[in-house]
Amino acid sequence: MRKKWAGAMALLLAGSVITAGCGSDSKGKEGGKSDSLTLYYSHAADWSDPIVKEFQEKTGITVNLVGAGTGELIARIRAEKDNPLGDVLWGGFVDGYAVVDDLLEPYKSTELDKLIPEAKSPNNTWYGFNLEPMVIIYNPKLVKEEEAPKSWEDLTDPKWKGKIAHADPVKSGSSFTAVVNMILSKPDREQGMDLIKRFVDNLDGKLISSSSGTFKGVADGEYSVGVTYEQGALKYMESGADLEIVYPSDGNTLLTSGLGIVKNAKNMENAQKFVDFVLGKEVQSHIGDIYRRTVRTDLQEPKGMVPLSQLVKIDYDMEWAIANKEMITKKWKEFVVGQ
Repeated sequence: MRKKWAGAMALLLAGSVITAGCGSDSKGKEGGKSDSLTLYYSHAADWSDPIVKEFQEKTGITVNLVGAGTGELIARIRAEKDNPLGDVLWGGFVDGYAVVDDLLEPYKSTELDKLIPEAKSPNNTWYGFNLEPMVIIYNPKLVKEEEAPKSWEDLTDPKWKGKIAHADPVKSGSSFTAVVNMILSKPDREQGMDLIKRFVDNLDGKLISSSSGTFKGVADGEYSVGVTYEQGALKYMESGADLEIVYPSDGNTLLTSGLGIVKNAKNMENAQKFVDFVLGKEVQSHIGDIYRRTVRTDLQEPKGMVPLSQLVKIDYDMEWAIANKEMITKKWKEFVVGQ
């Protein structure tokens, strides 16, 4: 499947998928039925566009792609709430979807009963597409395995001062998720915020603008260690980059990336088909080929990945994270300025 999706990229670049900067045309075939779908997505095109192409081939539905950061797309959906131009939002972590629950359309997917609890929302307004553990990475040319940080707490060791690659959580959704993960790794929130303060001190004023820069910075030797998400790290490692992964011993929230239908979407039926398709067994059984973990209960974990049973899991307090996002961001800025 990986070769099939990779091979599809040549066709995609030739224009087999329509990429647009505007909303979809709700006019369809005879009888007024739409044959199109506008997808707002923030995933990397190299693996997500082939999945979209597969969907087009199986359904005959033309997909108009609008790519941007998750935060930007959510802001766009909010601005367009009285006249939705997008049909589906795909990308970013589900905590961001929960914040805009009122802008998403409830839909009971045909795959609902086969999904893990972390991939379901209370009102069926969003779904998880894949499990996305946060990890610590290090450059084996600079750091010996026995000396690498084994926990979030270890990242506050003075020996790593100025040597940690970490994206700005104000700009990066995955970086913000990592910060919340660190906070929740402690017995109480006060201790968690203290960990963040000490972590920020150890960054020594160095922040990367995007999560992709974390992989590159560590692999290139600009930084010794970094904090990022599993999928990106595994992909970089397979390409031959100088990276190794550590799953923190003090826990992981194991959030899922998100998927949801825009409220009052013009192409509602097609949007529902897309949700069912990417959550379906065919797609989910092959996402391990693109370094991702399935959210289905009837599929095995991808070979080569550390089993979830071996990871230390932290219960993710989503309500707290949502209610305190502004506070966490404000504190982060204060810690950065106060170094």
